[in-house]
Amino acid sequence: MLGTRAFSAGMLAATPNRLAVRSRPCLRLAGLTSLPIHRRSAAGCRWQARRLQGGLVLRVQATAAPTREQETATTQAWERSLPLGPGSVAMQVSVTGDEQTVTVSTNLPGPLILHWGVEGGRKYKGGWRLPGDSCQPEGTVNYKNRALQTPLHPVDGNGKQAVTIRLAGDEASDFLNFVIKNPETNTWYDLEGTNFQIALRSPPVEAAPVPTSSPVGGAGQGEKGELPPLLPLDKIPQLPQELAGIWAYIKWEVAGCPNRSKEEADREYQAGISELTMLLRRGRPLDEVWQVARGEMKYADYIARFSYLLAPAEQQQGKTNGAVAAPPEPVRRQQKEQKQEQRVDVPEELVGIQAYLLWEQEGKPDGADFSEKARKLLEGRLRDGTSVADLEKQLKGPSPPKQKQAAPPQERKQEQHREERREEKQQERKPEKAATTVGKSMGQRQRNPLDFIKRSDGSSNAVMQAKPKYRRTPLTPLVEAAQADKGLHWYRLFGMGKEREMLVTVRPDDLTNPDSAVTVTLTTTLANSVLHWGVKQPGRGSDWIRPADNLLPPGSNLDQDAIAADTPFQTCNEGDCKVDWSSLDYEPSDFDGASDPLLRVSMRLPADHKLTALTFVVRSQDGDSWWRDNGSNFSVPLPGSKQQKEKKDRAQSFDDELSRVIVDCEVNTGAWTLMHRFNRATDLLNDVMGGRFSKEQSIEDSLARIYVWLRYSAIRQLTWQRNYNTQPRILGSAQERLTHSIADVYSRTSGEAQEWARVMLTTVGRGGNAQAVRDEILNIMHRNKISEKKGTWMEEWHQKLHNNTTPDDVPICEAYLAFLRANGDEGAYWSVLKEAGLTREMLASYDRPVKTDPFFYADKKDALIGEFENYLKILKSVHSGADLQASASAASGHVPGAAKGYLGYVLANSNGHEILPLIEAAVEARAELQPVLRNSRDVLYLDLALENVVRAAAERGVGSAGPRTAALVAPLLQNLALSLGDNEEVCYCLKAWQDLPEKARSGQVTGKDDALRAMAVIERVRRALAEVSDGVSQTVGPVSQQFGQAFGCESWAVTLFPEEVVRGGPAFAVSLALTAVEAHFRSVAEMGAWQVISPAACWGKLEVVPDLHDIQEKVYDEPTVLLVKHVSGEEEVPVGVVGVLSGETCDVLAHLAVRSRNMGVLFATCYEAAELKELQALTGKMVACETTPGGVIKWREADAEEVASHAAAASDTASKRAPIKVKIPKWCGKWVVGMDGFKDEVVGAKSKNLAGLRGKLPDSIALPSSITIPFSSFEQVLKLKENKALAGELSKAVKEVVAGEGSSKQLQRCRELVMQVPVPSQLQEELKERMTEAGINVPQGEQWDDAMHALKSVWASKYNDRAFLSCRKVGINFDDVRMAVLCQRIVPAQYAFVIHTTNPTNGDEGEIYVELVKGLGEAIVSGTVPGAALTFTARKDDMSNPTVLLYPSKGEGMFVPESLIFRSDSNGEDLQGYAGAGLYDSVTTATTERCKVDYSSDPLLTDPAFRQRIMTDICAAGLAIEQALGSAQDVEGVIDADGKVTVVQTRPQM
Repeated sequence: MLGTRAFSAGMLAATPNRLAVRSRPCLRLAGLTSLPIHRRSAAGCRWQARRLQGGLVLRVQATAAPTREQETATTQAWERSLPLGPGSVAMQVSVTGDEQTVTVSTNLPGPLILHWGVEGGRKYKGGWRLPGDSCQPEGTVNYKNRALQTPLHPVDGNGKQAVTIRLAGDEASDFLNFVIKNPETNTWYDLEGTNFQIALRSPPVEAAPVPTSSPVGGAGQGEKGELPPLLPLDKIPQLPQELAGIWAYIKWEVAGCPNRSKEEADREYQAGISELTMLLRRGRPLDEVWQVARGEMKYADYIARFSYLLAPAEQQQGKTNGAVAAPPEPVRRQQKEQKQEQRVDVPEELVGIQAYLLWEQEGKPDGADFSEKARKLLEGRLRDGTSVADLEKQLKGPSPPKQKQAAPPQERKQEQHREERREEKQQERKPEKAATTVGKSMGQRQRNPLDFIKRSDGSSNAVMQAKPKYRRTPLTPLVEAAQADKGLHWYRLFGMGKEREMLVTVRPDDLTNPDSAVTVTLTTTLANSVLHWGVKQPGRGSDWIRPADNLLPPGSNLDQDAIAADTPFQTCNEGDCKVDWSSLDYEPSDFDGASDPLLRVSMRLPADHKLTALTFVVRSQDGDSWWRDNGSNFSVPLPGSKQQKEKKDRAQSFDDELSRVIVDCEVNTGAWTLMHRFNRATDLLNDVMGGRFSKEQSIEDSLARIYVWLRYSAIRQLTWQRNYNTQPRILGSAQERLTHSIADVYSRTSGEAQEWARVMLTTVGRGGNAQAVRDEILNIMHRNKISEKKGTWMEEWHQKLHNNTTPDDVPICEAYLAFLRANGDEGAYWSVLKEAGLTREMLASYDRPVKTDPFFYADKKDALIGEFENYLKILKSVHSGADLQASASAASGHVPGAAKGYLGYVLANSNGHEILPLIEAAVEARAELQPVLRNSRDVLYLDLALENVVRAAAERGVGSAGPRTAALVAPLLQNLALSLGDNEEVCYCLKAWQDLPEKARSGQVTGKDDALRAMAVIERVRRALAEVSDGVSQTVGPVSQQFGQAFGCESWAVTLFPEEVVRGGPAFAVSLALTAVEAHFRSVAEMGAWQVISPAACWGKLEVVPDLHDIQEKVYDEPTVLLVKHVSGEEEVPVGVVGVLSGETCDVLAHLAVRSRNMGVLFATCYEAAELKELQALTGKMVACETTPGGVIKWREADAEEVASHAAAASDTASKRAPIKVKIPKWCGKWVVGMDGFKDEVVGAKSKNLAGLRGKLPDSIALPSSITIPFSSFEQVLKLKENKALAGELSKAVKEVVAGEGSSKQLQRCRELVMQVPVPSQLQEELKERMTEAGINVPQGEQWDDAMHALKSVWASKYNDRAFLSCRKVGINFDDVRMAVLCQRIVPAQYAFVIHTTNPTNGDEGEIYVELVKGLGEAIVSGTVPGAALTFTARKDDMSNPTVLLYPSKGEGMFVPESLIFRSDSNGEDLQGYAGAGLYDSVTTATTERCKVDYSSDPLLTDPAFRQRIMTDICAAGLAIEQALGSAQDVEGVIDADGKVTVVQTRPQM
């Protein structure tokens, strides 16, 4: 037997005095009269002692205890006294032969109970044994069959209390284990967290030599190695958290993957850590243990080989070693005294932490002070050699997983009882749950986030596998005809098994007359079949009605008393039944050799038939086989006016066949259950993947529709049981079939289709062995002698389970467990049911109702809790597919080794209070599972379960974490990336976040620059989340609305459906985290809540609109302030709008921003959702908005009179403004001019300004080679004879534009006509000549055609919507615009910039304002690329110190290969008082592509010196251009790969 005991510093004090009743050497313990050491020839024994945490550990290894026959009648006696709380406890042992007498006494005050048990004795099987009644002192009670509790009684007048226990004969034992409890104060007294233990047969025995190591091969199965010394904790390698998780997972796998509670999983996880720690402390190398974790050595073999290191007492039995003498008493005493005299200083901070931990361990007792105990414990550890740094690391280090010191065997035996006492303390004291904290990172593997990218276009690693072609059957042509036939009232294709089908069509003679005659046609490929049918009438429910004789088709049989007719299917000889085998994927041999395999039954229903449906089944002619519609009767709805009044056939309101089939099943089927729904869903999934619905919608849309349907079922908006009982076995089979089909769809798809397949699994339980649901509830009742008595709760639930188990049974079981644990409190029962959405009415509505309340069996409480905890696992394994424990168990055979460590940690800590390591572990486990997701349905379920763990942890901890929530952003983004089908932008966001400085990632940012970088990433992430949310809403929103109304779902469920899908997904957790940290980053970045793009004051009526683009043509009759959800920057400000406020950012130099400033319209972005919400509350009311000098928008409610007053003043100002006039230039007589010909009324300001810059700029600033097609060239082309007809058509179209006030369709027609105009050959030749003169390479072949197309596209942009609206607003005739076209070679650009040499946000002429992006400048000015550019300013008198205002947050850039660009250079772009810039297009000859950009790795962010130089050079160029041209300029330019600045255009700043 091996005992490991921990004693206080004075407990193991050696003394020269010896007392032995028999002649044996003894170890003298303080307060112990004698501790004899047995000598036996057959027993090898050894001991080892060292100081640990302020005490001494005595490790004893001995052989089995001597039998009673080996003992003599000589009496042995010893006693022991130990400190115990404020008092002490004394133990006296007397052994005579086979009789053992133990007296435990103490001077503690108050009533006391001895909580005790023994080890050894008759039929001992381990753990605590409870002696029989004859050995139990008076007053002893049995505590839960786990321990005995005996009161102590006063024994003298000095306050001493004692109890004596006598064990004799078969009850004689090896050890007595106990603790003492004061029941009044609920105080437990133990030995520093463990039990007191008294040796009853013999004390520890002699020491033996100890080897220092044992090689792997040195001790095999059944071959015990020598027990190595126990290394101190600070001398072994640090235990990697991943290894601990893998070890726990392997142990769980070896145990058979049992279902465990979270508490059980945590205990097993800690046991794994203890096992690993003991192996390391016994000298096993860390690399060797890793070999086991990696699967290079089998765990079972390894543990069998080295189990003696973990349980040496059992493994060392019978092994004899040479004995050596113990160290001399004086030497040991001197060593002890020297240690005691050593002075150690413990930092007070560490004392406080240790005291807190002790307080937690003791159940957080009120008023308790553990500081002195903590100090002594830490002093002892320091004396043992542990450094202060190591102590600090252990106390402050990462908690999960807590690496407990491995418990020796004796302590492991006592763990059950310590747990029992902890449980009792928790129940009695009800300590508060540990507060949720972020915790310390466990560390994530270094991965490139871009490796996670999956795309819908099939270009990722997750390429869609080739879909099997939808096999065309003999009925396929008829189905296609039915799909196109608008004269049908209803049709449906039914599968009849083994590739046989049946098509049913319902055709009224007159679709407009519901009471007209009807033809019902049933066509099938099922040979030798008979239609067994009846009809239904209004008000008769699902009852079959005998059909009238006049309805019977030829050959029918209807017995006199029958309600159903039998009509054989006959060979169809009609024209549509002729089979063209060449167009099909089958041969006649597949249909029993029949060249015409189609059979048909047709029946004619007369006008005013007054029937609601045809109902039927199909049988074989011999009656041996029957076919039903997934277990129910087939039902065919019939038209009729009465039916329309009572219930319109909602299925027919859908345009697509898939939706019609789904809705028809739900609303037109009499018998319908989860089983029917799941089977139908499986069939439809097969049809989708086969291409049946591909002509009507994409596979993504089809899967989304099935998901919406199944989710409505999962949230109980669809019936789970109607007119049919489903045995659990059959339901489980349907679930299993469906879930495997979903997994198959997942394995064969990619992108969004795969994403919909994945989330579809969340709506269905795993299924499988559902029969256990039915059987086990009865077994529980029988085992616990609970009668099947009608009218009792358990019997009612049993009947429901027996006939129709549903997902509701999971919360019902959870509620009953809560009821048991609360000692029969019905409030606990109903609380759980309410949280699950179950009411008393719902329970009573089941086909087998549960009407009564549960009965509390007090005597069976503990047994029933255990029974129903296990039963809950069975229910979850069937109904809760994404349950973590069930999923991990089911998927264990497919889990990669690299995932096991993370998964082991998650299983043990899924409810842990430190959320960061939990989220990291779950996400890393998901990452490791990705390669095998296509291989197994169960791995998919495990992936979903891990996603749920992440979401729950985030929701649990984000709210209270504050800025430290930033540490969660990276794993939450990775979690989102792993879930999305098209995740490219999220992966770039993840990379951008990971590339932030460490302090920013952890939420400890203190510098403004780091905060600005973080805010740029946050904005990009926000947009990515919006795309995810909008994508989900746009896909499922309309479908859920249509299905919800057709199904008759509750209005709240329909309204909230898209939102709940988003909130239940991984994007919501990221949003929560960003919300928690954004305010902090914004504050440090000194950004404020508002970004004012166009400062102004405005008064008007507040109106909320979703998208500015959708209403830019609208004319508001009164001053209006728009609160807009989405702006891009390319829109026009609608007439009558005086202010635009939005939650989305926009480039300050985008077209919308420039026009807003030019028009004096307020334009600002608000980043505070709460403030936007407050503002939105004023929708429909008058508001006043002003811009403060600090760049904040102040708003308030205004009255109508105030608004009218300001409107009148604005109108008066506008009336005094000089009208804007456009001078129409004449054609100069040349088709193309070079830079020498860039003159007034020949070319526009862009061309003229470039010419004006020649020779005026430093050599460091380049100008591109340029030529221009002059003003009115296009109008001159139209005058050519060959273009007369086109010119007439265009003139007519322009008049229609004016008459129609510029509808988009009319303007589009104008653009189409322009693109039909041929470019004259003379113009083309001149263009080539001028290009050659200017040094521009002339395109050849198709590239020249592309150039001509680009030229005409610029001409056509005169007629774009935005230009028309802008011209109309200021009174310009849009047709007076004349377009010059500037042609340039595209400069290969690394970056592009836009400069305003006067700061447009505040009008400061002494400050330059710049926006810079990767790629083309169109990403800034067009407004088509959302997000911020790198934005900075510089004082003109301090150009070398630019200031960054915003870091880039754009997710995309615009790129084009080296080619030509044709730029608009019209006479309407730079008019005084009118900002026409950007209204017209610039077009490249090569295709411009939008590509993802990664600013986080760009030198602009990674190299501050590079960034400083680039910003300084750009600002210097802007100032030089302003000085050259004499006015503030709006400049566009690029920087090439060598850092060279090239100005591509400039115009006066408006």
